[in-house]
Amino acid sequence: MKYQFKANSLPLAIVVSTVMLLMVLGVLLLWEIDFLHFSKQNFVRQQQADIKSTLALYTNYPSIIEEYQDSVFVQLYDSIESSQMLVERQQWGLYELVSVSSANRKAHQTCIMGFDSAYSNDINFYYPENKSTLTLTGKTDLEGRVAMPTKGIIYGQIKSVFFRGKKIENSKITTSKELPNPDSNIKKYIDNLFSFQDTEDFVISDSSIHVDFYNNEIKYLSATNSETEFYSLNGKIVLAGDEITISSDSKLKDIIIVANKININKNFEGSLQIFSRDTVIIGENVKMNYPSGIFCEKYIKIGDNAQINGYVIINNSVDKIDTRKANYIQSRLAKVRGLLYIRGAAQIQGIVSGCAYVARAVFYSPQGYYNDMIYDVTILENRETAYPLWFKSSQKRKIIKWTK
Repeated sequence: MKYQFKANSLPLAIVVSTVMLLMVLGVLLLWEIDFLHFSKQNFVRQQQADIKSTLALYTNYPSIIEEYQDSVFVQLYDSIESSQMLVERQQWGLYELVSVSSANRKAHQTCIMGFDSAYSNDINFYYPENKSTLTLTGKTDLEGRVAMPTKGIIYGQIKSVFFRGKKIENSKITTSKELPNPDSNIKKYIDNLFSFQDTEDFVISDSSIHVDFYNNEIKYLSATNSETEFYSLNGKIVLAGDEITISSDSKLKDIIIVANKININKNFEGSLQIFSRDTVIIGENVKMNYPSGIFCEKYIKIGDNAQINGYVIINNSVDKIDTRKANYIQSRLAKVRGLLYIRGAAQIQGIVSGCAYVARAVFYSPQGYYNDMIYDVTILENRETAYPLWFKSSQKRKIIKWTK
């Protein structure tokens, strides 16, 4: 049987065939796009997993970067070329900035790190040998292991106030020696920080500045004067000046402040590291969020209900401590979480959750001062906090926070 087609049906067949071919090509193209998208997503996930693996490697083995290096390439898998990761570190105050990125830098993450523990040994309270006994009185509790002078401890009294805390088990007491010294490289870093106090780039009050931590230079800013000002600063910023006062409504996140005298007004909340040559005054109800810290060479006072989450350090350069004048005053209602290190005369009260290294404990009263006495102090063990890079150590690191 023969079929006859009209001539005008041929263009229609061509059109239908073309449409069908385009539909097939469209399906193939959609499949290709979906496959590429899947491959890209899988590659990104693999890169993120490699970054996390590299960070885990560094936290457990920080020696993969040698002491005087700032970066290193790490090949995670010999058979996979794209698994080469770049690890970069930089000192940020008394913490570390660690960035891990792919070799082409398209995938990256940055975090702030600290030490896994305060010092190489597991001492919670360290009072150096000074040929005297340490008197504990009032509601004083020292948890964990403690290092004391050879003459030991007295559970005593001040006027009519007797010791009413929990006595320390003998098995948890060890003999102390001299107060451990900080890492010499850290001291050099702090001296270098103070050299930037004379920067000419002034920050204007009420201005808002953000500097990302990844792949950016540090922005140095100078405070305009010693009057209370509002600042909104975030990231890789160093604010410097002679005398700086921070208002309670300022918004500070992860920055560094360097000055001779620094005042933080009451009710302020933010995260920052403070470095002072002379004096630091922390007002009532101030909350310095983790990771924060205070370094000073002469005098720190922490007011009622203040919280310092990170570290408080006084490194007094004098050879002999004059106990007639305090270098450190902590309110009975204040809390310090992390490392407390006082090379000077310290009146410690309130709560320290972490490790305390105190050269000389003194209690100051209206009637006089009492050397080698601790009154109303609670020192708690804290294994969750990451500690500052203060002592020389090659120990493990701990991630504190991720930065954007």
